[in-house]
Amino acid sequence: MSDADAVGEGRPSRPALPSLPAVTRTRLLLAPLVLFDLLAFVVPMGYLLRVSLSERSTRQALVRGTWSVDGYRFLLESSLLRRVFVFTVLFAVVATLLAVGLGTAYAYAAWQASGAVRTVLLAGIVMSMFTTLVVKLFAALVVFSPNGVVNDALVASGLVGTPLRLINNEIGLVIGQLYVVLPYTVLSVYSVLTSLDEHLVEAANDLGATPARAAREVVLPHAVPGMAVGGVIAFAWSAGAFAAPALLGSKSELTVAVEVQNRLTSFEYPVAAALSVVLTTVVLAVLAAGLYGLRRRGGGHDV
Repeated sequence: MSDADAVGEGRPSRPALPSLPAVTRTRLLLAPLVLFDLLAFVVPMGYLLRVSLSERSTRQALVRGTWSVDGYRFLLESSLLRRVFVFTVLFAVVATLLAVGLGTAYAYAAWQASGAVRTVLLAGIVMSMFTTLVVKLFAALVVFSPNGVVNDALVASGLVGTPLRLINNEIGLVIGQLYVVLPYTVLSVYSVLTSLDEHLVEAANDLGATPARAAREVVLPHAVPGMAVGGVIAFAWSAGAFAAPALLGSKSELTVAVEVQNRLTSFEYPVAAALSVVLTTVVLAVLAAGLYGLRRRGGGHDV
């Protein structure tokens, strides 16, 4: 036996650390995440709900310590706010449908492409996500303005005699929002399509199906989970849209987010908070309905 072994045997052995149960270890790992969720989401939403239940006052923005449903009552009684809310929901639905349709077509084209073409298509989508929101919308403002690239091309080609009005109206609002949400719908659908066996499409073609029919009966059903996820993301972004209406819309295209800012600048905090709570509830309801539909369809595990 060597001297090192003798010295090692002479040292007292340290007691083994107690082993924690698996449930305790799981709870300890989840504790930081739960704490973050509480501080970042639950507490702010709780405070927002509390502000919405405060009494309205013409002398100050917020009457602390009071309880009232004046903010929600004002939402029901104000025809302006009802129109704003209805317009916001309709705008979100239109933007979502367009985003899902265009995003599915783009994702299918990228999935069918190969080599450099696929790389360019996906790189264009990813790069747009790296661009800040305001920069993208200012780019859209320049491109679709009366003196922008699109109108110059249309006038030069003779398709139109005068520049089209593509901004400061509903069209500009939808175009700007598509700039924001389209990348998310494309990637949601593309991520699902990558799990589809391409031999299924080849088999459909071998059995006499046209490319359009193969895409409709083989690819499209497989892409539904990605379309649903992309649709929920697009609706959530569009329902709370602020930058696109502010930059590419007009004063006639008021969304809830823009109206919330107007109420805040007017120091009507309970009304602004009530609008935010109602909109958040609608978005959460749409999210829950989307998840429920996926589970009923059996596609929740594919996303």
